[in-house]
Amino acid sequence: TGAITFSQPLYAKLAYHTSILTGEGWVLELLYGHPGRMHTELGMRVPVFRQLVLELEGIGLGPSKYVSLEEQLAIFLY
Repeated sequence: TGAITFSQPLYAKLAYHTSILTGEGWVLELLYGHPGRMHTELGMRVPVFRQLVLELEGIGLGPSKYVSLEEQLAIFLY
């Protein structure tokens, strides 16, 4: 019974990616949601992400016809 108790957390799986949002909505959730979530999902804090977007805009990059620059960057980092 000790082995079963010890191994139980390994088998009790909980879904991690539970957001019903996709695309731009997901990026907005990362930007305006819990501050640590952006770091968990994309590996950088919100101010760094925003600065990187500004730098990319500064070198001439921008949104495509259907995808914002923020969403493109999030896809690249994910």
